[in-house]
Amino acid sequence: MANVDLRPMTLGEVLDRTFTLYRENFLLFVGITALPYLFTLIFKFGLLLVLQRGQLLGGTPSTPSAGLVGGIVLGGLGAGLLSFLMMGVAQAASVSAVSELYLGRTITVRDAYGKASGRILAVLGVLILSGLATMVGLLFLIVPGIYLACRLAVSVPVVIAEEESPVASMERSMELTKGSAGQLFLLFLLVFILAYVVAMILQLPVMVFTITAALAKHQVSMGVMAYSYLAEYISQVVVGPIGTISAVLMYYNLRVRKEGFDIQHMMNSLGTIPRPLADLPGVR
Repeated sequence: MANVDLRPMTLGEVLDRTFTLYRENFLLFVGITALPYLFTLIFKFGLLLVLQRGQLLGGTPSTPSAGLVGGIVLGGLGAGLLSFLMMGVAQAASVSAVSELYLGRTITVRDAYGKASGRILAVLGVLILSGLATMVGLLFLIVPGIYLACRLAVSVPVVIAEEESPVASMERSMELTKGSAGQLFLLFLLVFILAYVVAMILQLPVMVFTITAALAKHQVSMGVMAYSYLAEYISQVVVGPIGTISAVLMYYNLRVRKEGFDIQHMMNSLGTIPRPLADLPGVR
């Protein structure tokens, strides 16, 4: 087993370790996220083909048929649902990979999916419940929603690492992140800014072509739409793992700080089980 550094980390150290872990295992994380999001990309490309055929058979672009409009709506809903499902799969496998790497073990893409396979439904449950809680909080002047999102930020790592139920994982996250919401906010703000910048760079040609088409009163071409989906896919695959890595590292950092996880792990690695002091009083 490789040397494991489980010391408490500052926010800056969590960020530094996030990018170090990502850089050293780039192909692993890209491999984990590329596969599930590929299904979403293929589905969207299929919608484009259906849309193009519908326009050719259902009338001019200015007067689309009712069936085409309904197909677009249903296709959009299907794409959204598939994206959500694939996000859950990618997060479950990514969390498993980060956990193994953090504890000094090696892991492959196949191993990551194998370890996460039994917890995907629980991860989806956490994403749904956390999303609903955050949305409710956002209705109350936005700030409570942001606060809740930060307090629930390590729910998915709990689901994978501790194999808790969705509700228990959210409660556990609230417990671990008590007093650390500010740090988590700064951490995820930086990750969000990075993801936004990368997405904007990739989507810049789409914005240029869209504006040009609007000025010329033309529809955006299928080629531009296809590039838009491809750029979104690249952004998800390349940038997506960074947020997951930072969340998992923060989860373990909070456990080290509040629960002495580093000592627990060392004792488990040595095969030593701590003796309950209350059971054997006076024994040295």
